[in-house]
Amino acid sequence: MDNRRLSPAQAVYVAMRMEQRAVKLYERALLVFAQGRMKTVLEDLLNEERAHLRGFERLSRLEGEVSGEDALLLDAEAAGLLFTGGLTGATREGAFDSPLSLLRYAADEEERAAARYTGFAEAASGETRETFLLIARQERRHLERLLGQIFLLTEGKDA
Repeated sequence: MDNRRLSPAQAVYVAMRMEQRAVKLYERALLVFAQGRMKTVLEDLLNEERAHLRGFERLSRLEGEVSGEDALLLDAEAAGLLFTGGLTGATREGAFDSPLSLLRYAADEEERAAARYTGFAEAASGETRETFLLIARQERRHLERLLGQIFLLTEGKDA
């Protein structure tokens, strides 16, 4: 689907689908890797992604519905943007080797999301552009929190 032609409703739909992928990944990871500090980090990440999703759901109610055909196309686009390998891919990348590796993995995904939304905004105009910029700002704020956590874990250590 051409990003220049996404409506605000479609933009929010893509964001919701991306967040749903994050929620699903962290929910599944909690079933497998929920021990000690890793459990705490996973729960924090999951809560943050659920909060993003709730925000996008509220925004979606304001922007309106997406047609069934559009939803299928947008689902396919969202699936290729973040957490593309799901739990298996994240495990292969070493995301669950330690709480620090998980935070770094999550930060990389947030950075990718912010860049993607910024790119969508650059290719859009009007309300759609503003919607993508809002979502990109939210992702950058989450990235900043993750980077702060990473700093605290690595401060005084040779990371």
